[in-house]
Amino acid sequence: MKQRILTLAALACMLLTLAACGGGQQAAGPDAAEPAQTTAPAAMSKEDYQTEVENLSADIADAMTAMGSLSITDEESARTGVDTLRSMAQPFRDFAAIPNPPEEWAEGHGKIAEGCTLFADSLEGLCDSAIGVLDGEMDQGAYAAAITDYSTSLTDAATLITEGLGMLEM
Repeated sequence: MKQRILTLAALACMLLTLAACGGGQQAAGPDAAEPAQTTAPAAMSKEDYQTEVENLSADIADAMTAMGSLSITDEESARTGVDTLRSMAQPFRDFAAIPNPPEEWAEGHGKIAEGCTLFADSLEGLCDSAIGVLDGEMDQGAYAAAITDYSTSLTDAATLITEGLGMLEM
């Protein structure tokens, strides 16, 4: 289990090194002077997307740190840690929901988005399992099996994210 967490931490470090450029995010949408119609938002600029990737890399590092410090031996700190970790799933869902990545990066974004969704699902699953143990609804054997499964999912998520980032020409 520790080996898998260390592997994911190494992948997270790789993600941090791949995200090197940035800019500010701008809103996209139809001009107020245009008649009301349903149009897709303009593609996000590369600079804005790079900023989102940098934020994602920071979110991965934060989640890895939170996972590494999560321990179910002290119930109060474990519940606090689980709440913190659970809140960390949302930025991954937000990244996956970006509707308008730069057109030339759409395929890479698809892989990153898939990895982000899997990462968020895995974080929430880990949290549910930890609460299950704390509430006495799950025994240690089932918890260990769940940790193994979620660690595998996190590794798969990191692989998808890394592959997607590799498809971007930053």
